[in-house]
Amino acid sequence: MKSVILKIVLAAGFLLSFQTENLIPYKDSRKLTWDDFQGPPVASSPFQAKTESNTHLDISTQGMEATIVMVTSFDKKTSWVKTKRADLLQHEQTHFDIAELWSRKFKQKLKGKTYSLKTFQKELNTMHTNIQKEGKTMQKEYDAETEHSVNAKAQEKWTKKINADLKSLSEFIPEKVTCKLVK
Repeated sequence: MKSVILKIVLAAGFLLSFQTENLIPYKDSRKLTWDDFQGPPVASSPFQAKTESNTHLDISTQGMEATIVMVTSFDKKTSWVKTKRADLLQHEQTHFDIAELWSRKFKQKLKGKTYSLKTFQKELNTMHTNIQKEGKTMQKEYDAETEHSVNAKAQEKWTKKINADLKSLSEFIPEKVTCKLVK
C-alpha cells in the first residue's frame, strides 16, 4: 500500500496556512510573554488582546497503520495586545492551554484505536468536527465566565481546572499517535 499523507489544519481561529517561523509550539514549560504578541491590534475590537492558536496535523499511513503527528502552536503574527497586564496575559495563556487540551483529547480518541481503512478519513473528519465544536464551546464559556479576564475568581478557577486537565492528559504530550487500520 502506498504511503498517503493528508494535512489538516485545525485552529482556534482555524488558519489555512502553516508558517513555522511565526509559530510557537506548545510546551508546558514555555509560557507566553507579551513579546510573543506581534500582530497589529485590531482597533475596532472591544477586546484588549487576542490569542490565535492552531493545531497542525500530519497523517501518514504505512501498511495498515496510521501515524498522526499533532502540534498545537501559538501564532505570533496574528496574536495581538492593546493593554499589557499580568492578569490579561494569564487569560491569554489559558486560551492557548485550552487549545492544547483539545489537541490532547483528540490524541486520546485516536491512540491505539482500530479504524476501517475505508472509513478512516470520514471518522477522522467527524472526530475533528466534534473536537473543533467542543473546543470552541469551551473557549466561549471560558471568556463568558471570566468576563475576558475581568473576573479574577473565575479566572483562577479556570486556570486551575485547565492545568489539572492538561496534567491528567500528560500521556498525550508526545506529538505522535498511532492507530491501526483494517480492511
